[in-house]
Amino acid sequence: MDQETLAAWRATQEGFASLSGLSLLSFDPQRTLVCAPSQDNSICAAVQCSDVGERHCQAHCGKAVAMAVETAKPAFLKCEANLHVFTVPIMVGGKVTLILQGGKRFIAEEERIPTDRLTDRTNLPEEAFVALAKDQPPVDNARVLAAARYVEQAARLLFESRHTRATIGLKLSSLLTLFSLVADLQQESDNEIFCSTVLNSIGILFDVNTVGFLDVDGTNEALRLSQAFGYQKELLQGYRASAREGLLNKVLAERRHLRTEETREILKMGLPATVHSVDLFPLVVPDARVEGLILILDSTLKPDDVQILEAFCAQTSLVLHNRLLQHRLQEAAKRDLAMSRIAQELGSSLDTDQLFDLILERLVSLVDAEKGSLMLLDEQEGSLAVKAVRGLNMKLLESVRVAPHQGISGKVLATGASLLVSDLETDERVAQKQRPRYRTKSFISLPLKLNHRTIGVLNVSDKISGEVFSAEDLERLSAVATYASVVIERGTYYRKAEELKQLSTMDPLTQLANRRYFEERLLEEVQRAKRHESPLSLVMLDLDDFKKINDQYGHPAGDEALRITARIIRQTIRTIDVACRYGGEEFAIILPQTGKPGAAVIAERICAEFRKLDLPVQQADRWLKVTGSLGVAGFPEDAESPEGLIQQADIALYSAKLHGKDQVVVFERH
Repeated sequence: MDQETLAAWRATQEGFASLSGLSLLSFDPQRTLVCAPSQDNSICAAVQCSDVGERHCQAHCGKAVAMAVETAKPAFLKCEANLHVFTVPIMVGGKVTLILQGGKRFIAEEERIPTDRLTDRTNLPEEAFVALAKDQPPVDNARVLAAARYVEQAARLLFESRHTRATIGLKLSSLLTLFSLVADLQQESDNEIFCSTVLNSIGILFDVNTVGFLDVDGTNEALRLSQAFGYQKELLQGYRASAREGLLNKVLAERRHLRTEETREILKMGLPATVHSVDLFPLVVPDARVEGLILILDSTLKPDDVQILEAFCAQTSLVLHNRLLQHRLQEAAKRDLAMSRIAQELGSSLDTDQLFDLILERLVSLVDAEKGSLMLLDEQEGSLAVKAVRGLNMKLLESVRVAPHQGISGKVLATGASLLVSDLETDERVAQKQRPRYRTKSFISLPLKLNHRTIGVLNVSDKISGEVFSAEDLERLSAVATYASVVIERGTYYRKAEELKQLSTMDPLTQLANRRYFEERLLEEVQRAKRHESPLSLVMLDLDDFKKINDQYGHPAGDEALRITARIIRQTIRTIDVACRYGGEEFAIILPQTGKPGAAVIAERICAEFRKLDLPVQQADRWLKVTGSLGVAGFPEDAESPEGLIQQADIALYSAKLHGKDQVVVFERH
């Protein structure tokens, strides 16, 4: 190696070591040190001060250099000091020209703790190791790997033939700039700045005409422009294209750089005929997914440019992957918080009508949508019925029934599979014209499932931002919809239980509470009155001459008299009062927080209402009159138990009967 080349390489080694903060040294194929360590690790220097330590390093790092010469392949190791080291052979003309060794840093925090083997085999005291390791924080493994790749590329370029030295200098400068850029991008949290920095760097360093950053949606069905840089960036404004065919589909499938100058291919991508060439560089994250594309228009890229851009895209992908992981963690935290809040709200609501509205409100808001509908399966009819809507008129939809396979909701019901649609006019699964009441063509329709059984369908549409719904939106909805399905089922069971309970405590003819319910409530109200020392009254009502009505006009007339009585009572009493059919033609009214004078007023009103009405049965050109006798008793002056209160009210009632009927008697002790 001539002195000029050696000096150039030494400067390059120093630059990379300083920029990356990693140690770097070089050997020739004979394993002789060519360039002394740059940014040498203080632990290595301390270990090599003794003969024992020197032999230790030769047994590890020296052996790695020998293997690199023999195999012409990179090697990665961790020595007994827990330092991670890479060894990379530089090939020129099919031969190993130089061996680069670097890294010498901790990757994990626990690696800074010394092992017994280290102190035994290197004569480096534990306290000395701890002191030296204290100032060496761990570095990201991706950073070490990136350094290995960039230093290999730089060295290979440097040792090319002399007639390419001018170009090589430019490439080295680009590599150094891009390596520095990747390190800076790891700290950038703003997505716009991230994309802008990547595009500006590519545009300036490689003198490209126009470059754009394309995002891939979660379904790999479409790509859309995030940002653009260059002379023709206006051509890309609002750019969106299908990823199902052509060059875009191919680059997503093959995950490598592709170029075309064919007008037909360019037009299939949705670009104008004025574009003459397209280069696509995929951003492939570690799990082999393509998260984005770098799109370059009308530019001539040399093979070295392509290689450097591929290396840059590979490293940018690592940064992008880390950003995506952080974003997903943040989204998961937001989703968990939203689910927690929704769970609290839904858990406290048992009224099914309110519950449906609340569920839809929260789910639509979760994905920033404007419109939505909640449809539940009517198992008897076998069709979907709309239970709640947002952004639409419920009156237009309340009579709508959707059968399995009918329309989009019917298809989701039948298949049990969610639909995430970016454009309903072009999506082959649902292809149909956009309806005027919807602002955008993107929507989500997903099944509400419980134990693998579809109980309904949720639809959301018109994202507030005007963008299409994403896979993350579907994921959020699916997570919360599972819980919502449980709540809906619980609410349905609660409603049925309430209906059954109501049936068991209701008189079917009058729709008033029955005697069983009356006895339970009277006991509760007496106990409450005792606790709060508040008044309580009971009114007992008996229809006058009821047997005569049944005998002369038949039981239908008697039933109608009972229904009229129930209606009069309901219209006269307050919401806190309890009206019951006590048995036969006898009724009972519990009046909480009411003394006997107030109860007597209510009883007189009922009596007066009877006098205004005729039973709709005509006899001898006259309408049959219905009257009632009422007795009033109060707690605690008349009785302090439910049984006593009933007994005293009955006494007053029979007194009313004995004194001419159609009147109210208030119990009085004699």
